[in-house]
Amino acid sequence: MIVLFSDVHANLEAFQALLKQVDSSDECFCAGDIVGYGPNPNECCEIMRERDIPCVMGNHDFVCANLDRLAEGDDLLSEEDKALCRRMYDEKNTVAQISSRWTNRVLTEENKEYLRGLPLKINAHGITIVHGKPGARYQMLNEYVMPGEATAELTEHIEGHMLVIGHSHLPMRTTYVTNPGSVGQPRDRNWKGCFATVDPVRFKFRYIRNQDLSFHAVSQLINIYRFPYDIGATIQKIKDEAELPDTLGDRLTVGL
Repeated sequence: MIVLFSDVHANLEAFQALLKQVDSSDECFCAGDIVGYGPNPNECCEIMRERDIPCVMGNHDFVCANLDRLAEGDDLLSEEDKALCRRMYDEKNTVAQISSRWTNRVLTEENKEYLRGLPLKINAHGITIVHGKPGARYQMLNEYVMPGEATAELTEHIEGHMLVIGHSHLPMRTTYVTNPGSVGQPRDRNWKGCFATVDPVRFKFRYIRNQDLSFHAVSQLINIYRFPYDIGATIQKIKDEAELPDTLGDRLTVGL
């Protein structure tokens, strides 16, 4: 079984609860944003690294790993990447900016390097995974695909049959696009974490040249699941961290 998940957002309790749902024989893929918002960025990065879970880079991963490289004269980050980091940081709301600064400060250099090295796109088993939307670098990192926008046009230039995205935190399963929702910060008014599974047995039909039939064959075997976790422990960690706004914990209870 293939397990798809996204937007852990440094919520260790939710991440650990997700992994209890996963069989040792399952193959996992993450659609980005391991860090940001939550109180355990290092622990979540280390789990990803230890389990060697393939993951694309999300906007929070990119910003949180690079904020300390924006100083004038710092040549460890290209001018193009500095401009991209500043743009995405500036587009965040105040709470997200506070969280990004805190996350950048507490991340170990090893975990920053891990986040900086994440790819923008993964192709595997007939699936293309990006965090935001297929396109240029900014689009892949930070452009939303909302329900109702998941059309066949999004898949015209991808490899394989199915596009998997994250970023919106909204679970979505269509003929063309799957969003597994968010593990650590759901935004569909449901506090429970979310992930998706795909039965790979049907990918044997990938030779079908009629795109609609091919997508239909795959999409029938996608399932989206919800799971509870110790939300109180995560909220308390956020409240105990003076630099993180309490609203980051409060929003978890209402799934926003």
